[in-house]
Amino acid sequence: MKKEYSIWSEGYRITGGSGGATFHGTIKGHSFKDACINYAKKHPEFAYYFDEEKMSYWGCRLYSDEDDARKIFG
Repeated sequence: MKKEYSIWSEGYRITGGSGGATFHGTIKGHSFKDACINYAKKHPEFAYYFDEEKMSYWGCRLYSDEDDARKIFG
């Protein structure tokens, strides 16, 4: 049975820049990973930077809730 998941990427800090957690959207899936894959299929701009194996977006880990996504870099 599919469940609706929120998709968040963690914040980042690199030389010369930083950013907080980012909310990408919500979508249904059998698991969080399945939901991320489904989201990537419907959003080409997300799919371009999505790494299914590492479960990351542009090198930032993906989470299903805002609190976890904000733990490291806000």
